[in-house]
Amino acid sequence: MSTLILETIKIKQSIGVIYVSKIKPTDLLSMSTVDRRRIEEDDEVLGIQRELKRDKVIQIQNYLTSIDATFPNSIIVNTTSNFIVNETEDSLELEVNENTFTIIDGQHRLEGFRSNMLDDFELIIAIFKDLRLDQQANVFSTINSRQTSVDPSLNLSLELNSKVYTPKKMMIEIAQSLNYDKDSPWFNSIKMLGAKSEGIISLSAFVSPILELTYSEKDYYLIRNKLMENEDSFPEFDEIIYAHDRYLFWDLYKRRDINSVYKILYNYFKALKVLLYTDWLNSDSLLNKTTGYNAIIRLFRDVANVGFEKGDLSFNFFLDNLNPLSKFNGIINSANYGASGLKASNELYLEMKNSLSILDK
Repeated sequence: MSTLILETIKIKQSIGVIYVSKIKPTDLLSMSTVDRRRIEEDDEVLGIQRELKRDKVIQIQNYLTSIDATFPNSIIVNTTSNFIVNETEDSLELEVNENTFTIIDGQHRLEGFRSNMLDDFELIIAIFKDLRLDQQANVFSTINSRQTSVDPSLNLSLELNSKVYTPKKMMIEIAQSLNYDKDSPWFNSIKMLGAKSEGIISLSAFVSPILELTYSEKDYYLIRNKLMENEDSFPEFDEIIYAHDRYLFWDLYKRRDINSVYKILYNYFKALKVLLYTDWLNSDSLLNKTTGYNAIIRLFRDVANVGFEKGDLSFNFFLDNLNPLSKFNGIINSANYGASGLKASNELYLEMKNSLSILDK
């Protein structure tokens, strides 16, 4: 029988003793199982864990490619006495068996290592012993129901503290400029963290669609690693090739040309403000809220592609070619486009797009 000795610290809590240790991801993967809710013989069987979310695992796998990846919080597991070969005050000797541990919390983090084995990465593990199934379920429920989700805008704002110039940092700086520039169409209307202005759209809702025009999220850690490896000079990113009509701002980001990106967006939004003056920054309108904003950013991609081809992204270019949108002035509201959401946003986008002759094929 193969065994594994873990050095442990015993922690006493109301539920009993918890053994805290460290373990290699390869060992934990080979010694653990996940008790998921499932159907057996047409009946639902109570399991602790939710179904594995593949997109979340991929996100973690991408994160693990970062040169400063970390998981400082513990994977929580349960084991039973029959898998414990020997126990001392500061160690557990466990049988190496695929059922030694049952994962209570952390299945996605652990699964992220399955195809990304890092030799120098250790995980913190908190081990319960002989917990009943209902106790395991209660631990899982308590952990996951009491957690407070992090505000997406806070996550973005923290990027400003980064020592490297990521695409996120560039676009957040642009959002700040649009919000604080008194001549900007968005003056004092983006909800910046720590600012007195309430705004009409959150920082996250404003920046996220623009980031989708800049780079692919799956490449974030690849980009960040290149930046961190080349602190003295901005990398050329020759290995990252995007279609220009999909990622309009990538080449400008590679040149660190924040002024051009800002001016292009400024010209576009200013033209919309002139043509849709009744709806612009009107709290009764959908235009500058997430629903309308997503629609006009989709429209921007279409129109800006034509502008890039013509070499003209001036205010007059946008004003002239968006002029048919004036017929929407004053009617971009829930009465005409239903409740907010993807359906309303898509409907508004398509109607606007179909009204522009510049986009006729």
